[in-house]
Amino acid sequence: MSLPPQAEVPPRHRRTPGWIGLGWVAVLSVVAWHHIPRAHANHTHTGGTQLHIATIHGNNGTSTSPGDQDEQYCVQSRTASIDGTRMANFIEETLVKLSTIWDGTANWRVDLWRASKFCFDYDSATRATIEYEYHIKDDWYEVSLCGSYYSCVVFDNAVYDGYHTHYKWGYSYLQTEHVNSYDTRARKFINHETGHILGLKDPDYYGHCLNSVMHNDLYSSMGCTDPVWYPTANDKNSVTRIADRANTW
Repeated sequence: MSLPPQAEVPPRHRRTPGWIGLGWVAVLSVVAWHHIPRAHANHTHTGGTQLHIATIHGNNGTSTSPGDQDEQYCVQSRTASIDGTRMANFIEETLVKLSTIWDGTANWRVDLWRASKFCFDYDSATRATIEYEYHIKDDWYEVSLCGSYYSCVVFDNAVYDGYHTHYKWGYSYLQTEHVNSYDTRARKFINHETGHILGLKDPDYYGHCLNSVMHNDLYSSMGCTDPVWYPTANDKNSVTRIADRANTW
C-alpha cells in the first residue's frame, strides 16, 4: 500500500481558514503532575469548551443507517505494514461487535457506524460528513501531540450548541507499533483513543487511577496498574454524563 501525498495529511484537508483545531493528550505521553485531592478527580472535560465529538448529545439514525447525530468513522492505513481492510475490520470488531464495547453507550447516543470506504477514498464534501477518523502510521512526526512514539487524538472545527463548545471532527492517530499485533493490547489503544473522541481524560495526577480504559496500565508511570482494555462502567457512566450535559465535575 503506497502512502498518500504529504499534502493530504489531516486535518487540514477538511478545514477552511476560519476553523480552529484543538488536540488532546496522547497515550503514554508525559502528563503534568498535579497534587489534587481525589474527591475532585475529574474523568471528563468541563466548562465552556469541552473536547468531544458534537454528535454525542443526540441520536437520530435507524437500525440500518446512521443519522447526522450518530458517529460515523472511517479508517485509513498510512503504512505498507498495515493492511487497511484488516485493520478496519479489527477496529469495527473492537468498537461494536464484542461483549463490552463503546457502541450503544448513553442510550445509543454513542452510535458508531463504519464508513464503507477508506478515508482518503472520499471526496472532500462526503468526507466532511464523517465525524471521526482512525489513521495508522509508523510515526506521526507531523502531528505534534503524537510525534514518533505516542498515539493521540486531535479535534477540529469547533461548534457552539448553546450550552458549550465542542467539535465536529476528531482524528485518532495510532502508531503502527501500538496496534499491529491485532490483540488485546491493540484493542486497549483503540478503546483508549476512542474514549478521548467521546470526551474522556487521561489521569490528572499520580495515583488518579479509576477503573477505566483511560486510566489503565498504559499509565503505569502515573501509578495505574489496571490492565483493562475495554470501556468500563466508569467510562460509560462518564460518557453518559457528557451526553446529558451533566459533566459538571
